[in-house]
Amino acid sequence: MPVYWKWVIKSVPSLGLGLLMLASTVTPRYASSNMAAWLIYFGVENVPAWLANKSADTWVFWIGLVGFCVWAMYLYVPRNLRNGKLSIMIREGEPWVQVNPGLDQSQAVHTYRIALVNSDDSTLRNVEVKLTSLEKKPLNFHAIGSHLRLRHDRVGSTNFNVHPTKDPEFMDAMFVDVFRLLLGPEGHTFLRVASLPEDSNCHIPVDKYDVKIMATSESGEMAIADLAFIPRPDQIPDFQLLKMQSFPGR
Repeated sequence: MPVYWKWVIKSVPSLGLGLLMLASTVTPRYASSNMAAWLIYFGVENVPAWLANKSADTWVFWIGLVGFCVWAMYLYVPRNLRNGKLSIMIREGEPWVQVNPGLDQSQAVHTYRIALVNSDDSTLRNVEVKLTSLEKKPLNFHAIGSHLRLRHDRVGSTNFNVHPTKDPEFMDAMFVDVFRLLLGPEGHTFLRVASLPEDSNCHIPVDKYDVKIMATSESGEMAIADLAFIPRPDQIPDFQLLKMQSFPGR
C-alpha cells in the first residue's frame, strides 16, 4: 500500500497543472481574463496588470500543458523504459554450456544455463526463476510455471539471493540450469528441462523450442527472456537469447 500512496502523491503536480490549464479556459464570472477572474474569486483584489490581460490565459494554458507533459514523462515513462537492476544473459562456452560425463563413458551430458546479472551495488533478495512458456509444448509436459534449478544446487532451492555482478566476464553471476541434453551411444539423445520438482522434468524430444523465462525478486525487480533451443545437424544444439526485458522494482 505505501508504494501506491507514493505514486498518488507524485501524481499531485500533474493534477494541479491540469486544473491550472482548465482554469485558463473557463471563468467563474466576468473579467478581462479567466486567470484574473479566478484570483478575484479567491479573494485577490489587486490582480497584476499582465495577468489581467486576456493573453495571459493563453500563456498560462501552454505553460500548464508543457509542465503537465514534462512531469508525466518524468513520472510514468521512465518506469517503462529504463532498465532494471536484474537481467538475464547468455554467452558462449562454459559455464553457459557445460559438458559433463554421464553414467558411463559412452554418455555425455550438456547443461544449458542462463546467467542472472545484478547491475546494482546492493543484493537482490529472494529471486525466483520460472519457466513460463515452452513452444511447441510436448505432450504430457507439466513443467510450465515451475522453478528452474540453481547451478550445483542439491536441495531444490526455489529462491536465492543475487549479489552484485562485478566481473566484466560475468563469471560471478548466478547461473541457473535450463536444459540437460544427454548424448548416448548409437545416436540416442534425451532432453530434459531442469525444473523443480524433479518429477516434472520428464524427457522431451530434441526439437526446436521457443522458451520464455521470468526472474523476479522480492523488491519487484523483473527480467523476462525469450530464448530458443535450436538443434544442429551433426553438432550440439544452440541455446540463444532472442530478447530480454528488464523492469525496475520498488
